Amino acid sequence: MTDWLSASAMLLAGIIVGMMFLYSMKRRQGRSDLGRADLEAKRDALIARLREDPSDSRLVQEAAAVLRKLDGLGVEAAFRPPDGGLKPAATHGTLKGFAWGAVSVAVLAAIGFFVMQSSKPKEPADPLQDLVRSVQQHPEDLVLRDDLAKAYLDRDNLNGVAENTQYVLQRNPNDARALTYQALVHIAARQPQAAGAMLERATQSDPNLVDAWVGMAWLHAQSGDTAGAEAAIGEAKRRHPEMAPRLDELMAHMRRQPQPAAAAEAVHITLNAPNASYPPRAFLFVIARTAGVTAGPPAAVKRLPIGTFPITVDLSGADSMMGQPLPAKMRIEARIDSDGDPLTKDPKDPSAFVDGVAAGASVSLTLK
Repeated sequence: MTDWLSASAMLLAGIIVGMMFLYSMKRRQGRSDLGRADLEAKRDALIARLREDPSDSRLVQEAAAVLRKLDGLGVEAAFRPPDGGLKPAATHGTLKGFAWGAVSVAVLAAIGFFVMQSSKPKEPADPLQDLVRSVQQHPEDLVLRDDLAKAYLDRDNLNGVAENTQYVLQRNPNDARALTYQALVHIAARQPQAAGAMLERATQSDPNLVDAWVGMAWLHAQSGDTAGAEAAIGEAKRRHPEMAPRLDELMAHMRRQPQPAAAAEAVHITLNAPNASYPPRAFLFVIARTAGVTAGPPAAVKRLPIGTFPITVDLSGADSMMGQPLPAKMRIEARIDSDGDPLTKDPKDPSAFVDGVAAGASVSLTLK
């Protein structure tokens, strides 16, 4: 709508300027006609006097000057039609001037409009979408695939991580980054054996990859092996001394041992859902994150076989990802995964969530 209004304004401006040009030409033409009439009258009088005295040099000079002025008005200007109106040539010139004025203003306005449109601030680019487009343009570039998998991992898109890491590992089974990112997904899915094997291969393939050592430390900390976690962080610090402060901070967080879940700390969850028949491989996932957080690594996860609803679940610090107590306020999400693989998510699978749940509270969710 704005573009149409702008175009209309341009056209209107061109017409207005063209009309002003036409009005100016008419006034100029009127003044020219009066001046020409005076010169023609003077010319006729001088010619009559020269007929009487052809030897008068002064009259000859005056007549020549008048004729030059008439000649300066143009050939058509020396002859006026009997009705005194504008000649066709003059009318044509006036219309041509009108058209030129209108077109010139329209072109200038269009240029101004284009510059204004070009100077408008553009929407900030989305790095994830840039990576997606780059991978689409260069699908065989494994480094780009690893970058995209990392971006998906940061956004808790496990499907995207799985798709790209599997693509890379099919072509390069020892790609350290792909092994590490897929291992982190297995850790989130409570599959420590598969995660450990992948991280071991990753650290052997690229001993300088800090993400692999951090993943190894995380895996050890989950199982209560503080010494193993410290060894992995120590190796990362040895290879990357510039990252020592951050790694020390991470290790201090990992040293928190899992606490026995007190009755007041656990969240008591009652799940309701249609007692439909689900495939034998289907599982129920119950996930806790800090209140208001919808993406990123969960604070706690429980993976259960599907039985007859309603199902009662206690989520506690024993289910935490890093052995820490549950957050004071949580977002609880429950979903049925029909294929039992956390790397895939069918939008048709029933799910439900509730936010702002306090530790020790009891909640009820109906999966739809």
